[in-house]
Amino acid sequence: MSLKLKALYPLTGGYNRHSINPFYEELVRPTEIKGLWRWWNRVLFNTLAYSTKGKLYTYESIDRLFEDVFGSENKKSAVRLEVITDEGNDNRFELSYVELDKVIDCLRNYKRKVSLDFIDNTLIAEIEGSTKIPISFKSNLDIDKIIKDLVHNNKLLSFELLGFKSVEIDATKISDKKILKEILRDLITNYLEYFNIKQEVTFTLNIYLDKSREHKQNFEDKLKFALYSLLVFILLGGIGRKTSRGFGSLSIIDVKCYDNSICKKIEDLAKNFLKISSGNELKSKIESILDCIKNSCIDTLYIENNILSEIDPKKNVVYFINSDLFEVKRINDKEKVLANIYKAVSSEGCCIKSIITDKYVRKSFLIAFGGYRKVEKDKGLDIGFIKNYLCETCETVSSFNIVDFLLSEGSFMSDYILQYEHRNSLLRFKLISDNSNNSYLIGYILHSSYFKKIDIKYVRCILEKLTYCVI
Repeated sequence: MSLKLKALYPLTGGYNRHSINPFYEELVRPTEIKGLWRWWNRVLFNTLAYSTKGKLYTYESIDRLFEDVFGSENKKSAVRLEVITDEGNDNRFELSYVELDKVIDCLRNYKRKVSLDFIDNTLIAEIEGSTKIPISFKSNLDIDKIIKDLVHNNKLLSFELLGFKSVEIDATKISDKKILKEILRDLITNYLEYFNIKQEVTFTLNIYLDKSREHKQNFEDKLKFALYSLLVFILLGGIGRKTSRGFGSLSIIDVKCYDNSICKKIEDLAKNFLKISSGNELKSKIESILDCIKNSCIDTLYIENNILSEIDPKKNVVYFINSDLFEVKRINDKEKVLANIYKAVSSEGCCIKSIITDKYVRKSFLIAFGGYRKVEKDKGLDIGFIKNYLCETCETVSSFNIVDFLLSEGSFMSDYILQYEHRNSLLRFKLISDNSNNSYLIGYILHSSYFKKIDIKYVRCILEKLTYCVI
């Protein structure tokens, strides 16, 4: 099958997070899509298992069940992905080397740190926080518009930009003019390249099936389920960085199935999203897809059931979808919404502060749902107090309790929630557009196995208010 997709404000890139560099020139990577597709297949499988059987399975066993489709270390994947982008990357930057020489002359006076910034629409190189030298450049990017409308109005992007705007030069390289020029050229190019954030990128995703190979019994059922999970990924996920904060959100432009026995129903469901009349209709269509999957794919749970392993809730962390934790609103200004999401996911954001006034409850909510990194003691919030709000034996906040969250001693889940540096955010925002240029914001919360219980009504109320505040 073939899908024509649109990614809104994708923050894509290679090893150095840039969409263009001498080694990497793809905006959209098939490998990234394949990995995300596999992850959403696990999520959808556990969604079905939990809603029908009250069970959750380890990701490893789900991958073994679907290795015919996605492949494994010992088995080749039955599907191959091809990505064709509709637009090339022809953005290049021409720098003034006369001005670079001025920066170099200043650096050679044993000054080692260079920072970049835009001041009054001019690119400025600042040396050691004192000397400022303007740098002229030519580019086909409208950097001034991108800065004003997107980056500097968005704290999520402004914070990330800090990683691109300065360099500390090794003392051994200060005296070599040729090396200094190369360092400066790379710094400036990388900084300018950060602003290569396209409003949208359209691409075609082609999915090929190797029909010449022999497959296990029920292969077609598993393939159909995987295609459903691909559709869910497109509707709720994205590509690149900060996808849980709206960037890289995917929308369907067109879809074509070339094998009616396998993907015709998925094609029909996907085409339902080409035209949407309201946020309520979009929400209803997402819920109907989840219901359709439950009704048509229930037998998938019983395929080779000996392969599946149930999770240990004190040791395994898996995610699944709860259709009650969805909010959908129509929006008019995508850039404004992207900027406002920070106010919902940051403990200092005005949205969440106005909704959850108690700072301990607010911090606890974001730790539980927001994908927070390590909790630092020096932030004015004692970890023990936070644990009180999340502990399953505590009545302070009975709306979301954590499994195996011991107060007196460490535990796996305690370490995972409070110390793990790359925990997934369960509180997510997704932009979606239809073919009539109507745009919508989907706010949702993934369910996780590390919750002892969730008061759905209470959490949904917070989600509804956050989503409304963001728009």
